[in-house]
Parts: sequence; C-alpha cells; structure tokens
Amino acid sequence: MKKLTFVCIALVLFSGCYKKSVVLNPNDIHYIISTFLNEHVQYHEFNNTISDRTLNNLLSSIDPGKYYFYKNDVDGFTKRYDTLIDDLSKKEDFSFLDDIFGTYRKRVAEVNDMINQLLKQQYTFTEDETINLDSDKISYAIDKKELKERWRKNIKLQLLNYQTTDNLKEEQAKEKLKRKFFINNKRIQELDKAKQFSIFLNAFSMALDPHTNYLTQEEHEDFMISNNLKLEGIGVQLRSEDGYTIVDRIIPGGAADKLSKELQLQPNDRIVAVAQDNDEPVDVVDMDLRDVVKMIRGKKGTLVKLTIIRINPDSNEQKRMVIPIVREEINLEDSAVKSEVHQSKNGMVIGYIKIPSFYVDITKQGFDQGRSSTADTIMQINNLMKKNVACIVIDLRGNPGGALSEALKLAGLFVDAGPIMQVYDSSDTIQSLDDPIPGVYYSGPLVVLIDKFSASASEIFAGAIRDYRRGIIIGTDATFGKGTVQSYKELYQKKGAIKITNAIFYQPSGTSNQLNGIKPDITVPDITTIWDIGENKLKYALQWKPIPPAAYTPYRNYIHGEVVALLRNKSDSRLQNDAHYVKLLKEIQELKQKLQSKEISLKDESTIEQRKKDLEGTIRKNKTENVIDLENDPFLKEALNIAVDYIKVLQ
Repeated sequence: MKKLTFVCIALVLFSGCYKKSVVLNPNDIHYIISTFLNEHVQYHEFNNTISDRTLNNLLSSIDPGKYYFYKNDVDGFTKRYDTLIDDLSKKEDFSFLDDIFGTYRKRVAEVNDMINQLLKQQYTFTEDETINLDSDKISYAIDKKELKERWRKNIKLQLLNYQTTDNLKEEQAKEKLKRKFFINNKRIQELDKAKQFSIFLNAFSMALDPHTNYLTQEEHEDFMISNNLKLEGIGVQLRSEDGYTIVDRIIPGGAADKLSKELQLQPNDRIVAVAQDNDEPVDVVDMDLRDVVKMIRGKKGTLVKLTIIRINPDSNEQKRMVIPIVREEINLEDSAVKSEVHQSKNGMVIGYIKIPSFYVDITKQGFDQGRSSTADTIMQINNLMKKNVACIVIDLRGNPGGALSEALKLAGLFVDAGPIMQVYDSSDTIQSLDDPIPGVYYSGPLVVLIDKFSASASEIFAGAIRDYRRGIIIGTDATFGKGTVQSYKELYQKKGAIKITNAIFYQPSGTSNQLNGIKPDITVPDITTIWDIGENKLKYALQWKPIPPAAYTPYRNYIHGEVVALLRNKSDSRLQNDAHYVKLLKEIQELKQKLQSKEISLKDESTIEQRKKDLEGTIRKNKTENVIDLENDPFLKEALNIAVDYIKVLQ
C-alpha cells in the first residue's frame, strides 16, 4: 500500500540516537541481494526478467511522472542495462548507477531552468485543456519542446491548486511553487552513493514483489516503533513544508506535552535549529525531514533543545523561542486497541472494538509479556462483557496488518481449536497454523467490519471468521488483497533491515485472499470506495493457485445463507429509504468517476481537488480516532443496525 501516501502524513516518532547512517558498499549490496533470493517464496535467481523489472522500477522511482528523462535517455539505459543489471550486480559493478543518476541530475538542472522561465508567464484558467496524470499511459518526452509543454501544464495545475485550495494570489502561489522546486532540487543534489544504493535495492526487491523491501536504519527504527507501540523521544509528529520542519501534533502524555505552558510546543511551530544538550544549535531550515528527525532522536533522559519560530495567525508576528525537552519513553495509546459501548434505540447493548493494527512488542518474549493487540483486545472484551453486551463488533477498517502471530491469537479468541490459516512457503511446503489460544474466549454474536484498507493480518483474521462461519463480515468492498507473509531481519552493523516475502497464506478453505481480498457477506457503501486500490493494482504482485482445504469444522449456529440474505435485505431496504445514504451514493458515483479519471481539467480541478483533500482528511480521522461517531460515520451506523438485526435473528 505504498501509494496511499495521503493516510500517513510523515509520522516521525522518535527512537534511537542521532548518528550518521552506515554507508553501504558493493559487497553489502551483493550480500543483501543474495539474502532476498535465498528466502523469497517464488524468485531465487537474479535473471534477465528481474533485471528488466529492476531497471523499470529504478527509473520509475526517480522520475515517476516522466518529467525529467527524455525517451532517448531511457532507450539508452534500456539498450545498455536492460538484461545486464543482474550480471553487473553479481560482479559488484554498480557503475550503471553513476550513469543513470548522473543523467538524472543533468536533466533536473535543465528542467529547473525551464521551470524558472515558465514561472515568469501569466496563467489563466478559462481554457478548455487537460493534463494526463497517468504516467503508465504517457510516453517519455521526445524533445525539449514536448517536455516544456508537459511542465507548463504541471505548473498550471499546481498554481490552480494553490490559488483555489490555499486561497493564494497568483504571485504568492508562484513564490510557494519556486520554494517547492528549490527544496526538491536540493534533495536531488543530496542523492549520495548511500541513497543511490538504497533506491537500487528497493528497485530490485520490488521487482520480486511489492512487499519485499530494503529499509534504511532510520526506516527500520520507525518500523520498530510502529510494531512496539512505544518510543523514546519527545512525543511529537512532524511534517515538512516549504523547507521547514513543522510541528503537526503533540502526542498526549509525551515529553513535549508535559512542558510548562510558557515553554510548550504548539502545532504549526517551525523548528529552525536543533541542539544536543549544551552543544551549538544546528540550523535545520531546508534540511530533509528524516535528517531533522535523526537529530531530534535520542535515548530517554537526554536533553534536546529546539529553536522554534511561532507565527501569530492574526498579527503575523513572529516569535523565536528555545525549548529544552528531556526525552522519555512514550506509549502510543492512539494506535492501541480501544472499545466503547453502543446502546440501540430498542435498548440492545453492543460492544465496539477498534483494532488499528496487529502490534506486538517484539523486544519482549512470551504471551503475557509486553504490549500486544491480543492482550489489549482481551482487556477490552473483559470490559465489554462486564457491561453485558449482546454482541461485539470488531472494526478492522483501515487496519494495514502487522504481526502474523497476533492475527492467529486474535482469531483464536473467537474460534475453538483448529487451523486459522495455511502457509505455502519457498520450499513448496504447505503448513497449517492452528489456533494458539485454548478454547473460545468470547462465544457471543460477532460482527467484523472491513474496507479496502484492511490488509494482510486483517485479512487472515476476517478470512478465518468467514471460513468458520463464526460471524457476519460487513464491508464497503473486498479487502486490499495482500495474501503474502514477510520475514523481517535487521542487518549487521546497523546497515538497515530487509523484509522478504517468504510465503503466501491461505484461508482454511484452501483459497487465498492474495490479489482479490476477502469479500464481505453484506456490502454497505462508503466514501472510501472511490479509490481504486488493491494488491491487484500493484506492479509484479504474486499469483497463486488453490491448495487442498485444511481439516476444520465450520460452526452451524452463528451464520448460514438464509441469515445473511435476511440481514442483507433488511439493510438494503433501510439504505434505500435513507435520504442521507441516497445522497451519499450519488456523490460516491460522481466522485469515483472524476477522481479515477487521470485526464484532469485545468478549468475545474479546484473543486475536485478540494473535495479529495476533504475526503483524505476524513480517512485520516477514521484511522486515528477510535471512538463511535455515528454522525460522521454512516457506515458504522448501518453496521450497528445490522448487528441489532443479527442479535434478533439469533434470539
């Protein structure tokens, strides 16, 4: 789900300590490639096919919109390296990267001159012209004239967005755009050998499949934070904007949140310098966000001093402050399992549990040690059972997955002994993974909510519930369709980490959700369906074949065809007579058509762009606020209505 950048606004939660990344060398690259191939579920040889894919990925990663390279550049790279990258890599000869990145820098410099000329022009937005943003359906530019026209439309689109969504005047929009291109050029010039190797390793690994990746040391540390749900640092989320590192959010209970009112960070504060304890402050304006994060990172008990500029939105007055913060360990409660009770109009009490991800503190060993989504869910179930809930709703919408072991344990809370999933691995072996939790922890009616953003471990859980007929699956659409398992290894000498797809997982029935996802029993429309996403939309996604079903016994007393049909009919009738939903369905259809069209009008893009931003904001909210909000979540409102109907059917 790498393309879903709008739902992960640069979460830079801090751990570790400030240090330079260890530079990879050619021998490291050879070792890492060999490790990928030794353990991958399907590809074990760096051959011409993978070489061709790697080159394609490499060019796409540095010039995704085809705004820099000319067709003859790409033709030249293809002729020289298309089927040779595998051979060159085996010889530890990576001179082809110098050729590609050298040409890239040259083209970027030429484009910057082109952009400066284009920004001197005057733009109007009354002409009937369009821009095609589907890079897969456009070719590289033949010459400078064609490339300049492509950039003219790109600049016009960005100016239009600035003027309409940010309410900027034309000159203000141009200045903002100049700043943006300046920062972009600076980042490109900073593509040193280490970053080139990192880009290449990901181009190679993603030629195997979309989920096999190389992570830098910094990315590895961020991954550990998200898995462990804790960090050592100041407790702040940051974003980068116009060359400034800006405070996006203060994490409740974190070090920054505990400062006195006079010295407390605030959202939109600009961090302009960072100092370690009593060292001299280092200017961080125009610095890459990740480099700023490395400077702010540190062990608990150590001191970091942030020089910030605070702008009064009313007077535009700037205030410069130095804020000292002692780093400490912070628990990320916003990302933990939460529950709430909902009482229906007829008095039925329904328990609601939101599971944002399948997390586990892998620094601790044993089921009862450390933080985990299973332990937190058990605690929430206990709280709900004390309130005599008639049904429990498990919300997996937006849940991208996590630890496979957690998916097994969580499903095991609701089904008795038996296989939760099957795994087909790199040695052509099929293994059945059984329920690790003895007995059934909760035996009452169960409803599971899914959407397009439910992936991986979420699909293992939902698939097991479906195959065992343990509960009703309600969704906006099929889940994402990620049916592969990855192993995770930290590399030696802090040279990052690698994630390798080493298996394809199957449901107990012998089918896999890989590519097509888990389909809901009952479909309830939701605004998130406007995005055409899924595993089957990703490059080089793995294929699968059916395997024999595992030995499992579905339940007979929770769900069958007649129950599903009855609940579906009741839901459809309700929605057809709900004026709000009728309006929503019409809006979904219109936006789906407009947003999925890559041919965008440069006359009316402002309206669509603003609506898209509003929708993306809604998704971010739904992913991070684990509370029942029926006013802003019509899907959940209908899901709870279905839960009430389900309880009545079972009574």
